Amino acid sequence: MNIFRIRRIPVWLAGFSFIFLIDPVCLSQELQKYNPDRELIEGIVIPNTELIKIHSDIVGDDYLIYVQLPMSYKQNPDKTYPVWYNTDANRGFPFLANSVTFLTFPPGDIPEMVVVGIGYLTKGMEEWAALRTRDLTPTQNTETDEFWTKTLAEMSGRTDLTVRSGGAALFLEFIIQELLPYIESHYRVDPGNRTLGGYSYGGLFTLYALFKNPGIFSKYFAGSPSLHYDNEISFTYENDFAEMHQDLNAEVFITVGGLEGDIMVNQVQQMTDRLLSRQYPNLKVNLQIFENEDHRSCLGAAFFRAIYVLHKDK
Repeated sequence: MNIFRIRRIPVWLAGFSFIFLIDPVCLSQELQKYNPDRELIEGIVIPNTELIKIHSDIVGDDYLIYVQLPMSYKQNPDKTYPVWYNTDANRGFPFLANSVTFLTFPPGDIPEMVVVGIGYLTKGMEEWAALRTRDLTPTQNTETDEFWTKTLAEMSGRTDLTVRSGGAALFLEFIIQELLPYIESHYRVDPGNRTLGGYSYGGLFTLYALFKNPGIFSKYFAGSPSLHYDNEISFTYENDFAEMHQDLNAEVFITVGGLEGDIMVNQVQQMTDRLLSRQYPNLKVNLQIFENEDHRSCLGAAFFRAIYVLHKDK
């Protein structure tokens, strides 16, 4: 695993929930076409955030890791902090990081935490979509590959992208064997208070990690998980786990939008009911259905609520 640390790089925000990594010079030149009389512009920097390039020998690819430190981090050199790992950093890290800042400053009943976003060294959202499909899906699925290859070509004009799903096992191994040791050797985080979070395919991956390698994280957020994936294979993983284990020491928060369709809402409810029916002594499961919200519109509320449910001082 090769590490290249980037001390300070501006992160450009586009819209509210989407993030693009763009060459500042190119962006400035592009904006000047529309603002020729203005002197443009400095980067928008997420406070207390570093970017780190990590090469994974396990996956055979580079990752861009976003790390936001708590405001009090430098003033408390002996303190360790909870840590939240989240997928889809290219799109969601600014929202999650700023949500944590909003909820922890001024100080309240949510503890400060280190936020780690797992992203990719890519400028195009079509490349991000292809890579997330690779990493966040547990099995190779031809229908998924064909759908995303065609969709991304139609949307971006890129005919050189071939999507291949089914890389979740390697991605999880990268997180456990390469990313966690790096973060925990360079930052003061509490290994006993790790959260894994993700949305959509990211929620699917969160549950995959819960069933395939429990104990690595203590808290799990699965936002609108894609439980339909590959003939509902997540339910197979859950059943396999239940047959081999008498307990599951974790706190799990699952969300879904009430307008995401009866099938998806029912799948999420079914997964929650299954977990509760196991009566694991050390498992806590919470489900929130956001009425009148769809797959896109409930993302913000889901992350805010997840921070509260999983980290609010009890």
